[in-house]
Formats: sequence, C-alpha cells, structure tokens
Amino acid sequence: MANDLNLPAIADGQADGQWQTSNDGDAALGNALADIYTVDFTAGNVTLTAAQFRSAMTFIPSNLSTTRVLTIPAVKRALFIVHNTDATDTITVTKGSTTVAVGPGEIGLLNTDGTTNSLGGTVVATGGGSVSPIGKHTISIPASAMLAATTSGPAIAQFETTTNDINFVVMDFDATADEHAHFNVCMPKSWDEGTVTFQVWWTTSATDTDGVAWGLQAIALSDNEASDTAWGTAVVVTDDAQGAANEILVTAESSSVTIGGTPASGDIVFFRLFRDVSDANDDMAEDARLIAVKLFYTTDAATDD
Repeated sequence: MANDLNLPAIADGQADGQWQTSNDGDAALGNALADIYTVDFTAGNVTLTAAQFRSAMTFIPSNLSTTRVLTIPAVKRALFIVHNTDATDTITVTKGSTTVAVGPGEIGLLNTDGTTNSLGGTVVATGGGSVSPIGKHTISIPASAMLAATTSGPAIAQFETTTNDINFVVMDFDATADEHAHFNVCMPKSWDEGTVTFQVWWTTSATDTDGVAWGLQAIALSDNEASDTAWGTAVVVTDDAQGAANEILVTAESSSVTIGGTPASGDIVFFRLFRDVSDANDDMAEDARLIAVKLFYTTDAATDD
C-alpha cells in the first residue's frame, strides 16, 4: 500500500541538479494539494491509477452521461475531493465494497487509509444545501405508530404512571404464543439498500429478572410489486427485566437484519416485530410491553435528491 504523495527526492551525487529536483518536488506537492484532475467518463466507469490519484486534490467529471463508478487505488489520502459538476448524473466513488454516492452538484469530502474497504467522508449539497453526514442514522417508531396483526396480534393499551401521570401506548405481547406488530417505512433515497439493526424499548409489570426475546423481519417492495411477499429472515435480540415493575428497559443493538425481497432506492419496507416465546431466554410469564423500536440504517448519499 502506497501512503505518500510520491514526491521526488534528491539522490546521491545529484548536487548539480539539486535545485531543479527541489523545484520538481515543490511542484508535485503543490499539485497534490491544490490541483484539479478531470476524470473522463466517455468510455464508462473509471479506475484511477496511483499516479493519477496522487496528482491532485480535487477530481471533477467530464462526459458523464449516466451514473458512473470511480474506483480509487490503494493509496492513503487523509482528504481528497470529488466535485460532481454534472447537473444530472451521479458519481459512485468506490474502494473495495465501500461506496459513496456523490450526486449532481454535490461535493464529496472523502478519505481512505488505502486498505481494501476504507472509504469514508461526508457529502456536501451545494447551492445553499445543508451537510448530511454519510453513515449510520436512526428512525424511532413508537408502539402508537404500529398495527397489531389481524392474525396473532398483541393487545394495545394506554399506560399511565401512578404519580406523575406520564402516558404512553404499549403493545402487550403474551408469553404463550408469538404475537406480531407491524409498521412500515418509506426509506429515504439516501439509504444504501443494505441491512438494518434495531433496539427495543419495553417494560413489564414483573418484579423479577426474567427474560424476553424480540424478533424483527422485513420485506422491501418497489412500485408494481405484489404486497403478499415472503418475509426476510428474522433476527432476535434478548433482554431481561431488572427487578422493578414498570421500568424502562432497552435491549442491546441487534445483529444485522437482512431485508427480504430486492431492496432498491425509494422502496417501502414493511417490518414485523414479534415476541419469540420459543427462544431460550424468553422465560417471562407476564406480558412483555412494547414501547418503541429504534431502527439503525446506513446512508451512502448526503441528500434524497
């Protein structure tokens, strides 16, 4: 892995030309810090050579007629800029399996340590737009925004604390059979169409430390797709009560949930949350009372333009 700017150095016995060599080094450094390199997409996707990648700070496109991939080499750069000056099409900057989409008019402030999957940074929406960091984001879905399934759904109740009258909606999941709650999210265009993770906020009337298991599965659907489609594989996260009734309890973040179907930009994703009473950790005899779910998803673009 190369990790420098490939600056010329004065070699032994080169004293006669040392001033010229020094000037060459200054010029190379100046280019690497300030020059603009035009990437010609006439022939399609482009893979930069190490020399090309080192030669400039900013990369701009020419002849961008559709979404194109710009692959960067194994060279360490603490900062490089991809300024998409095109008004219509997107540049997908790629390093291994990591990608950053720089949309029309956007500026990608990017970095890489040169290893295979090491692309990161932020995309700035120009023209007075705001900066939205690329990476992990969250959506919170309260129980009041969910539906109890017509088939095997939990009871819905309004809960009020005894002293300070704090009110919220809960869904009561029985201990004897799996019950299901449903919600859906029209995913932002900036979503990377990848996996999600989740946490569950819940409570119980129990005064013991028995456990519960919460499962989540999902299916992504696009325009003109049938709604009656098989769910993706469920992922379960477990938690235990902590000895006092009606405490707020929060699970750990789950492992990755693979969304069923063929996720695409702008899809609606249907989610099904359930209590997995057959899980070894689920030994709570009382109802597990769902308060909310937090979804974690990843973006690969700064805006939903």
